Amino acid sequence: MNSNGNEIEKTIVARAQELGASLAGIASVEDLKASPSYKIYDKRPFYEEYKGVKWRTEHKSVLVWALVHPASEPVLDWWSMKVPGFNPGNGVMRLQSKKLRIWLGEELGINALSLPYQIEYGGAFLKDSAHLAGLGVIGKNNLLVTPKFGTRVRLRGIFMEAELEPTGPLDFDPCHGCDRPCHRACPREAFRSGAFERALCKKENDQRDADAEMLDGSIMGIAEVSKVSKPCRYCEFACPVAQGASR
Repeated sequence: MNSNGNEIEKTIVARAQELGASLAGIASVEDLKASPSYKIYDKRPFYEEYKGVKWRTEHKSVLVWALVHPASEPVLDWWSMKVPGFNPGNGVMRLQSKKLRIWLGEELGINALSLPYQIEYGGAFLKDSAHLAGLGVIGKNNLLVTPKFGTRVRLRGIFMEAELEPTGPLDFDPCHGCDRPCHRACPREAFRSGAFERALCKKENDQRDADAEMLDGSIMGIAEVSKVSKPCRYCEFACPVAQGASR
């Protein structure tokens, strides 16, 4: 599919924002295939069932969008097996995804597929996708850093069966000259080597899962009491980029 002066891309991004996306952009699947996370993951997969990425030839582009996650709304990523999508923020973005897929098909004739988070089940690395789409860059904290909301965003994406023009990447270097408070904030010292060590980060969140507490369902947007774990966000909150924009 050829775009007409980027009008299709602009229309898609605008529609995502109309449906509640705080940021949105488009990346090429070919560019995504070359992103460094896949090479790293091939050597050190998170799940034992990983057998390599199986790319579908009909998927040409990725629409990726962000939902701002301010410190004042911590519940967005609190985790419960009883919550649709497992956390309230994901529930919001799943609905956005469904509406976007229907709209793409009905209005633009573009088939689309929602992405699961797990690479093992057909997902994509959303931080890499967001970087290529121009939402932000992956910082020294291993998080997506956006100019508008800093690190305080949640991501979701869909594959599209249309070859569209990428909307990024972005010329943005937020970590240059920064003394990296994110590294000092980590309770597990996951940056002790100077780079992110996933195993240490996982220990912290595994402990938080073990310390899950029973909470009233109304807090999580459901009717019944549920067991809730609260993921660590110390490095997110320590990042100075756009601190005032997402409180």
